[in-house]
Amino acid sequence: MTRKFKLFLTLLIFSSNVFAATNQTQWVIGAQKFSFTRNQTGSVADGIAVMFPARILEKLSSNMYRNLYKDEKTERELYKLRQEKNSYFLQLSSEIKKRDSLFLDKYSKSELDRKIEAQNKKIQEIKTKLDDNLQKQRELEEFIAEENVQTLQTLSNPEKKGFFNYKDTESEKVTLYKNDISSLFSATSLAKESGVKSAVFEKEVVNAKINCLITGQITAYDEYLAVTIEAIVYPGRKTVSTITEIGSIDDADFMASNIASALAPAITNSMPVTIQITVSQPASYDMVHAYIDDILYNVTDQSFTIDSGVHFIQFTADGYKNAGTNYYFEGNKNYEINVLLEPLEPKTVYIDTKKAFQGQFLINGLPSQVLSDGKSKIEINGNAVLGEFISEDKTSAFLYIPENKLEDGALYTAKIKPLDHSEYIEKYRKKMYLSYSILVTSLVPTIATTGRLKNYTNLFESYLKSGVSSSSENTQMLEDILAESQIWSITSKVFTGISIACGVWFVFELYRYFNAANSVLPATTKINFDYTEPEPAPTTVPEPVEGVEGLENQTQENNITE
Repeated sequence: MTRKFKLFLTLLIFSSNVFAATNQTQWVIGAQKFSFTRNQTGSVADGIAVMFPARILEKLSSNMYRNLYKDEKTERELYKLRQEKNSYFLQLSSEIKKRDSLFLDKYSKSELDRKIEAQNKKIQEIKTKLDDNLQKQRELEEFIAEENVQTLQTLSNPEKKGFFNYKDTESEKVTLYKNDISSLFSATSLAKESGVKSAVFEKEVVNAKINCLITGQITAYDEYLAVTIEAIVYPGRKTVSTITEIGSIDDADFMASNIASALAPAITNSMPVTIQITVSQPASYDMVHAYIDDILYNVTDQSFTIDSGVHFIQFTADGYKNAGTNYYFEGNKNYEINVLLEPLEPKTVYIDTKKAFQGQFLINGLPSQVLSDGKSKIEINGNAVLGEFISEDKTSAFLYIPENKLEDGALYTAKIKPLDHSEYIEKYRKKMYLSYSILVTSLVPTIATTGRLKNYTNLFESYLKSGVSSSSENTQMLEDILAESQIWSITSKVFTGISIACGVWFVFELYRYFNAANSVLPATTKINFDYTEPEPAPTTVPEPVEGVEGLENQTQENNITE
């Protein structure tokens, strides 16, 4: 069996045990409070030192995945081996001390030999585990050295196509420390004094189950800041990114966004991807415009390189429908995109309201043409109709016609009700809360009276079960209890009826409130295929009028017409 094959089996067995035990499917990123290089103190400085890491984490809390390559997995395995090695050494020292202490006890020679032999057996087992641990560590370190050499050869070979030849990569979802942007990691004083690259600091970070820690320093002069962050991956204490951003305190959010954008490729540990575009429809490449994250790319080049990760890609062309989607491009891969755009189908539709309202339709953001019969005409390019009717008193109503229900030349009658939606919803919200408050208030006497009735009923039943004598005094007591229970029974029924009525009222108002909230939804439309657009009204030209007075009148009419 060759050494590499032995190493492969070692990696396979060890990694399966480690990852089966930890079941780590998340890559946790955290941050600690930033520090000032010029020793600024005070509440403002403390707020800035906490605000920056929180905002950077907030920008990084989107749907991201970390590509886990062999070197990072090996670092985790090495860290585990080192921790086990320390544990084995402590066990070895303890067992040897136990064996040496046997000579101080008063054992017979045969009993002492038997105990020493048992102790030597335990010591040998620990030594075997320690030797195996050291052997695995040496093999892993040799493996890392060979991988580094292969990586350098790949980078230095100009004829080598593609990117790093990493295979069998895994992906782990990037999550925040404690799933909260405001939860910052805080190390002990000893770890802080030792530094972020020390073994003591590394142990505390790993124990906190953090894979990457963001540290930062702030240099401030008046209102201007220079923020330098360092992202360190543990175990291994490897710096994956160092970024400096300068701006004023008013630009804090902008600075945090720039830092997060520059840090994202290092967090995802992803390499670029190559995208190749082929255009099937339309036939000309020059007609198609490709936008990736709102950046225009030249499709005539047919292939280009972008960073891996989630990107919004969109294709546009004159006379064709836009096409686009969000897609996660995994690093170190080639993607071929075939552009097949659907031609636009111009259509003319007519829209009317079920009840007569004074106003105008805005269809897809454009004003419609009002015909002589009050109908609205709009020409669209095959897209769905999203319309808004605005009345003369500035109230509005919405309508929507899906693309699959568009018919050329058809009349759509919308059942709309223009109103001020905010005021309308607020009106019924207040009524709903009023009914709810009265319902809750009505439950108080209902519960109280029902409880009193229950008490008198139980008291009456207990007297009957106790077998009270038939004396006049006991009889009078039972009659009094019965009379009180009847009074509370009637009272309880009255208040229960009131509570039921209040509950019905609350349900009714809740229904009306939901209807009011749904008023912002687009109205439904009814289609009519028998509509014919009316002929435009003929224009009349005024006849010439003789005389000065007629000439003045004609001049005024011409001026008004112009």
